Amino acid sequence: MKSKIIVSLVVFLLVSGSMLPNIPVSEREALITLYNATDGDNWEKNDNWKSGGVFSPPETENTWYGVTCDAANTMVVEIDINSNNLNGTIPPEMENFSNLEYLFLGHNLISGTIPPELGNLSNLKYLYLWGNQLSGEIPPELGNLSSLEKMWLCSNQLTGPIPPELGQLNNAHTI
Repeated sequence: MKSKIIVSLVVFLLVSGSMLPNIPVSEREALITLYNATDGDNWEKNDNWKSGGVFSPPETENTWYGVTCDAANTMVVEIDINSNNLNGTIPPEMENFSNLEYLFLGHNLISGTIPPELGNLSNLKYLYLWGNQLSGEIPPELGNLSSLEKMWLCSNQLTGPIPPELGQLNNAHTI
């Protein structure tokens, strides 16, 4: 009888442990894509992203340097990798962070264009891409960021006019 209880308890713990909440696979993959696209191995700080040369296992993303998940660990809500020697481009897969509120990638060596896919981040409140080497035009899709409060794109090599769509950002007080 005692052994049945112990076996039942072990099975319950194994089953319930595998049902712990974790961020969606698409968000984990987008984090890994961001790391690879910006030369993460050479960031100044990349604590806990990798262990032994491989990415840390699922359910650890909230311990990765610069990544903040919600209290239940079911979604990424903040990415703050300012001033960290990111070198590369911003991947379009960033659109997979459907609940992201804060994206801070300023003061790095990021080049290329601003992906128009960032305009799909409907919960984004803060977008800081200042002090990089971004070029091209500001995507008009950023005008879709209805929750946006602050956006800093200065100190880049952006060209062209400011898209009129940014005038639709009613919650924004700093652009």
